[in-house]
Amino acid sequence: MALTRLAPGDPTLERKLARAVEGEVRFDRFTRGLYSTDASHYQVEPLGIVFPRSVGDVQAVLEVARSHDVPVLPRGGGTSQCGQTIGRAIVLDTHRHLNEVGPVEALGHGEESGGGSQASFSGCIDVEPGVVLDHLNATLTPDGLWFPVDPSTGSRATLGGMAGNNSAGSRSIHYGMMVDNVIDLEVVLADGRRLWLGESVRTGCADTIATERERLQSLYR
Repeated sequence: MALTRLAPGDPTLERKLARAVEGEVRFDRFTRGLYSTDASHYQVEPLGIVFPRSVGDVQAVLEVARSHDVPVLPRGGGTSQCGQTIGRAIVLDTHRHLNEVGPVEALGHGEESGGGSQASFSGCIDVEPGVVLDHLNATLTPDGLWFPVDPSTGSRATLGGMAGNNSAGSRSIHYGMMVDNVIDLEVVLADGRRLWLGESVRTGCADTIATERERLQSLYR
């Protein structure tokens, strides 16, 4: 299906989104200008920007977008150097509100690599997509922990953007990239459905995707 061509700042689309979500909706020229660029050299003016406050807001935006056949573009810190966070779309800025960090859960203890006698601790933590990497590490520091993926943009990059980009860093040769350090993901598909993907739900997830393969293909073709 061909996407509908709407002009940036379309008032009808703005009104529908404002009625559908609890978060802020910004279609003014100034805000669109701010979101026309990221860390790349590209510049594309978006249709408008939504600051979702919940997963329900994300689902509502996708529903409105489907009714107008327009794309949706999630955005975190806008640190991409390749233009992934700009486009003629409804931009979903997760950084403003979806930035909660959960408690650390212990996964286990082991020996330090290199044969040292000092025990190492590993754990997991739930984060929302708008959490900035440096803010996460500030939360982990009192427990003697840190998140090992360390891109140079850690003061601005969000965990959601890092996951989408499969980010790496200076220590990734030892600790791996995002794909090696993410256990589970809660995702919202283009049709608004929520799925858990990852190690702890691998069987159920695989069954779901296998059962609905054709439907998924139709969504992302």
